[in-house]
This record gives sequence, C-alpha cells and structure tokens, in this order.
Amino acid sequence: MKDNLVTQSNDLVSASYIMSVSEKELLLACISKIDSRPNRPHQVTKQTKFTISVDTMKELFYKDTNRDNAYRDLKKSADRLFDREVTIKLEDNKTLRTRFVSGVLFDPDQAEITVTFAEDILPYLTELSVNFTKYRLHEVAELSSVHSIRLYELIVMWTNQYQYSKQLDLIEFREVMGVQNKYKQFGQLRERVIETAINEINERTNYRVSVSYKKVSRSYVGLTLNFHKKVLDKIADKDGTLSQNTIQSIVNNVQFMNDYNDHPSLSYQGKMDTDAFKREMTNIIQREPESFNKTNKSLDSYLPVIK
Repeated sequence: MKDNLVTQSNDLVSASYIMSVSEKELLLACISKIDSRPNRPHQVTKQTKFTISVDTMKELFYKDTNRDNAYRDLKKSADRLFDREVTIKLEDNKTLRTRFVSGVLFDPDQAEITVTFAEDILPYLTELSVNFTKYRLHEVAELSSVHSIRLYELIVMWTNQYQYSKQLDLIEFREVMGVQNKYKQFGQLRERVIETAINEINERTNYRVSVSYKKVSRSYVGLTLNFHKKVLDKIADKDGTLSQNTIQSIVNNVQFMNDYNDHPSLSYQGKMDTDAFKREMTNIIQREPESFNKTNKSLDSYLPVIK
C-alpha cells in the first residue's frame, strides 16, 4: 500500500483546514485507496466505503505501538476526522465549507474502521483529469508533523505548475497551513511550523527546500520558499538553491540537445524546434530530473568545467 497514489484536486491541496498528523495520516490512507482516474471501472459515490485496518496503519505510520494501542489511536483519529471541516475557495468569489467524511464504522473485533467520504468532497478526489496533485504514499510516511505533510503537498503542486519558488505573505501562509489562530508570535511560527516542516522535508523526502523572510520595519510579513528535487543537488548552488541560470546553461548546451532530443516528455514541437526544446526542457529538468539517466550523461556533465 506504500506505493499507492494519493491524488487530490489542487483546490483541495491549497484549501484551509485544521488537522492533527494522525488524522492526516488516516485521511491519506483512505484517499490512496481511491482510483481517481476519469472513466475508471468502478465509480466512487457517497455510498462507497473504504476500510482501513490497524495492520495497514502500523505498516504505514504506527511503527512503535502494539495492536491494542494502535486501534485506540486509529479510533481516536477517526473520531476527530469525522468532526473536521475544510474550506475550499471557488471561482466567482464563492467558498465551499464541507466535511471530509460523512460516516465512520468502528469494528474493534477486526481492529479496523470503515470511512465514507462526504458527497461534497468527492469531486476533489475523483474524476480528476486536470489541475490535480499526486504523489506516492510512502513519500510522506516518514513525516511526523502535519505541517510537513501539508507543505510537501504544496511543493509537489507548485512544481507541477512549473513553479520552483513561491512567495507568500504570512497571512496566506497561516491560512493554507491551518494555523490562523495559533503561533501569534513570528518566532513561534518560524520554529514550530516553518522550520519544523522544512527540516523534515529536507531530511526525509525527495525534495530540498530553503526559505527567506520578508521584513517591513520591525515586523516579518512574508516568506519565499525555494525548492527542487534532491536529484538536482549536484547542479545546485553552494547555498543549496537551484539557479535558473544553471538550468539555462544546461538546456543551451548543444551536446545536451543532441543527447536528449528523444526524451519521452518532449512534445513533437520540442523535438523539432530548438526554442521549444529549450522551453520545455527547462521545466522537464525540474519536474523529472530522475529521467536524465543515460550512461555518462547526467545533468551536471553539461555544465562548464570550473578551473
């Protein structure tokens, strides 16, 4: 199950909600059981039920706990998840306020719970063909903070939107991280949310993240996040950030063009037109760096040799 895909609409990824890490883990375990593709064989409806066992949660998240304590924790998480609501911003200045789940069935004898998703949340989890974010469940299984998981999801979403740096004011950041009414002092927000999330992502996932802060007068008002996949560390600058100038240096390299003109993610135009090749490759390198794996043709080999 660790390789199951977690797929969500971008509107849900960027929605505002408050949730503990154990509730988030349970929610992700349930979402990962949904086939979100359009025209899939089995339709997901408000009657569709998803069963999660203690053994599943222990395999994924509950590493150091016995079966009895694991069911207690699972039940507690399900009880709290049942009460959670989410606010999703819609077009035309509209806002949807709904819950994640409409029902939970508890089975202590089998040590499992069965969840039914709320009807209003289903369109953000199913029939997704555009504007969605997906990742493997194992990519967040080692994260112990809900803020780390939330930030990871946002980073995956932004990367898929061809954004590799993101500026946010602190009000917006608090909202999307679900801490509007917590950590009023910036020092608390930085220590308990921002730095905790970034440190965990850097240590336990496939992304590298750095942050800088914007200060007006004596107050911090915003932040800028820079991020890239760790596969790209070899071409990152000394401060750990990935320069767009470095990317451009690679895509402008004639040998690189010759070697990777057959890349499967290139469009027909990208294979036929040099400018289109450079434009497309600028994003492919950052979104799919692991795909540049030809022998002796790693991305760093196309950079100028510094003497």
